[in-house]
Amino acid sequence: MSPLLIGFLGFMLVLILMALGMPIAFSMLAVGFLGIYHLAGLDVGLESLARIPFYWTTVYIFMCCPLFILMGFVYARSGLARELYAVAYKWLGRAPGGLALATVASCGMFAAVSGTSTAGAAAMSPIVYPEMKRYNYDKGLAAGTIAAGGTLGGMIPPSVGFIVFALLTEASIGQLFMGGIIPGIVEILFYFGAIVILVKIKPHLAPQAQITVSWKEKIICLKDVWPALTLFLIVLGGIYTGLFTPVEASAIGAAVAILITVAMRRLSLRNLVLSVLDSSRVTVMIFMLVMGAMVFNVFLALSQLPQALSEILGGVGSPGAVVAIILLMYLPMGAFMDTTGMYILTIPLYLPTLIANDINLIWFGILALRCMEIALISPPIGMNVFIVTGIVKDISVEKAFRGIVPFLIADLFILATLALFPQLTLFLPELMRKF
Repeated sequence: MSPLLIGFLGFMLVLILMALGMPIAFSMLAVGFLGIYHLAGLDVGLESLARIPFYWTTVYIFMCCPLFILMGFVYARSGLARELYAVAYKWLGRAPGGLALATVASCGMFAAVSGTSTAGAAAMSPIVYPEMKRYNYDKGLAAGTIAAGGTLGGMIPPSVGFIVFALLTEASIGQLFMGGIIPGIVEILFYFGAIVILVKIKPHLAPQAQITVSWKEKIICLKDVWPALTLFLIVLGGIYTGLFTPVEASAIGAAVAILITVAMRRLSLRNLVLSVLDSSRVTVMIFMLVMGAMVFNVFLALSQLPQALSEILGGVGSPGAVVAIILLMYLPMGAFMDTTGMYILTIPLYLPTLIANDINLIWFGILALRCMEIALISPPIGMNVFIVTGIVKDISVEKAFRGIVPFLIADLFILATLALFPQLTLFLPELMRKF
């Protein structure tokens, strides 16, 4: 049996094990070890199990991951996410579909301190769903808005997905963070458009909220945004200006989040401990994914499957066609794994192809992340949709998926816009290099 065929069978075995319910990390670790053993011998397999996990979990840049995650959990546990929604509600509540618009806006603001899509959906569900239900919003629209708004957490920095992508490709974390800002704003605007168009066509889905807020009240309420804005500006401003590295930014961001919430008396000792425990669980999960992936990647390299795939895709034609084919492969993968898992499983496979076709890794990383986030709200198993329905409980998964349709349509336009206009993604990273 040729090494290439063994590599292909190993990759398929990983997918089968995941479909059967085996954790992604252990699927890749087991198949990777067995593949290395078969292709290079037991000594190399055992050496890989001993060396690779230790090396990758001690990479300095990976320290960003637990610290940014801690920053997000501290902010969520403090209850300040509720105030973000209150601000957005006062500004947008009277517009057509105002509560849905406010949900997307508050998810965008929370994304600036959370780093993951699932965190945004989980944090906002108990806050905004009861409010939309109180104003007789369609339950499907309400759940769909929260699930789609949560995906902003993957795009707007600091994003854990970008950290993992940078680790796998050696791309600049700072440039990826900067590259995600404008696409994140584009996503918010397109979601706004989808909501307004839907409500104009079907007004009964979102009765107008009867609230009256003066301009003075709107201006005053902006003070409640300052904690999130402060964290965002410190982290991104420090990285952009070169004042500190991404690792230093993550440490400073986590420390400032704790100081702000403690000073505001919004974070008890119990919630701080729970935040540390929550961030530890997520970090361990990501570290296990990375360890499994890196062992599996050695097996793939020995089988020469990535090189063979690169040669096949290289014959497709233009780099744009290559990117399109790769991105289309991500959509069905969201049925059984999250963004981090998709990155870790696929990027090492596609990286030789990207390099051979001289494809900008910052641009590709953001397009890939957008595809993965679309997968997280797509049927049959969009993870964000299941998170929302699991928390609010009084809506079926089927109805929630019907409510997500307008946002999926908007997502296709978002993806096309980012693909056709690369400067939306590359403008700030290029400016950062010149700074």
